[in-house]
Amino acid sequence: MTSRRVIVTGKGGPAVLELALVPLPSPARGQVRIAVAAAGVAFGDVMRRRGLLAPRRPFTPGYDVAGTVDAVGPGADESLSGRRVAVLMPGPGIGGYAEHVCVAAARLVPIPEGIDPAEAVCLGLGYITAYQLLHRVVRLQKGQRVLVHGAAGGVGTALLDLGRLLELELYGTASAGKHDLLRARGATPIDYRAEDFVQRIAELTGDGVDAVFDPIGGAHLRRSYRTLRRGGTLVSFGVSGDLERGWRGVLAGLATFTALKLRPDRRRVRLYAITATPGSG
Repeated sequence: MTSRRVIVTGKGGPAVLELALVPLPSPARGQVRIAVAAAGVAFGDVMRRRGLLAPRRPFTPGYDVAGTVDAVGPGADESLSGRRVAVLMPGPGIGGYAEHVCVAAARLVPIPEGIDPAEAVCLGLGYITAYQLLHRVVRLQKGQRVLVHGAAGGVGTALLDLGRLLELELYGTASAGKHDLLRARGATPIDYRAEDFVQRIAELTGDGVDAVFDPIGGAHLRRSYRTLRRGGTLVSFGVSGDLERGWRGVLAGLATFTALKLRPDRRRVRLYAITATPGSG
């Protein structure tokens, strides 16, 4: 029997993605096999496809999947067969763009009845990232002010949703056509194309925000830093603005990050990379 998966065959755009027919995988001890109904698409997949932090090619991208357990390996709970589940893939490629995946049973999260797999998979990497940013990296409290860049994206909307539950004062940058989406999530939108977000935050808040989440990186970090009030925190969690420059852009962004971190003005700077392990909450 066979299964299909997407593989990255080279460095570049979508043209380097190919559909491959491979032997149907069998779950090892302690594993289950999932018939994938939906796979998440993340910016990290784009990075790897373009050669940043990429494993040896060919590899299959995809951080998270949702589907149904269709085979159970030795030592795994037989009752898992037929269960609707979601899972974060363990790496290195990361492997989710496939019809079937084998993962440790301990990694599974059950999907309640009535939840569409495409909706369930959206709660994977994006919301885990947002949760950790809000509760572990900065640990924000009710009423504090937050600026989210890329607020209409996957992690951006997750930050707004979870931030609204924390009763934070939310601001988000996005193009004008996406402002209704931000308002529906309780955020004050800022058009980054038509407005200077540094100036706009000063006008809206007086003394700045308590935290700003920046997935853009590079020189953009300096402007984000300027929106902080005394004691505020800038969190860099992406390099979308420097991706076209490859490693040169990433290294330049890290240099900017380091320079800001060394400034003695009682504003904090932190760098975040996704961490998600079984039992991590």
